[in-house]
Amino acid sequence: EVLYYSSIFSPEICFKYYQELSSLPYWARPTFKIFGRPAKAARQTCSFGSNPNKVYKYSGTTAGVDSIEYPPSIKEIKEKIEEILNTQFNFVLLNWYKDGQDSIGDHSDNEKGLVKFGVIACVSLGAKRTFVFRNKRDKKITHKIFLENSSLVVMKGTTQQYWKHSIPKEQSISEGRISLTFRQLE
Repeated sequence: EVLYYSSIFSPEICFKYYQELSSLPYWARPTFKIFGRPAKAARQTCSFGSNPNKVYKYSGTTAGVDSIEYPPSIKEIKEKIEEILNTQFNFVLLNWYKDGQDSIGDHSDNEKGLVKFGVIACVSLGAKRTFVFRNKRDKKITHKIFLENSSLVVMKGTTQQYWKHSIPKEQSISEGRISLTFRQLE
């Protein structure tokens, strides 16, 4: 099940959030394992959580908690989406796509350590990007969602079991996008 909400914040608030988040000192390009080989991510990431002992392991890398103190903007965003979804989150992974060259390939968020069939809520700030869902059984079946500034896309239930998702490269995009993916770690 996938839900989409547009404009959960005003453009002015989104601009403020984007400025604050882009200036965080924690941004880094993690190294992943792709087919057993190390590769640098085509985006920058950082993460925050309410428990410093919780880590999120994916694609051969570990996203530890950069800080247990949420910056004000993340705290406000977290509280807003928890209210909208009536769901609590204890971890957020931020992805910074500096322009259309930055991307993430097909993947599912179904790693050990995540609550099984849990909710993943992704808030977008900045440039509009294409979010592609691809069916795991029949890769020809795809669905696209255009993630606007201030939008919220929610993946829950068996979404991760049957679908992969990606943010492909888009040569025409020169602006940045920051996504905040709120998760439920066990």
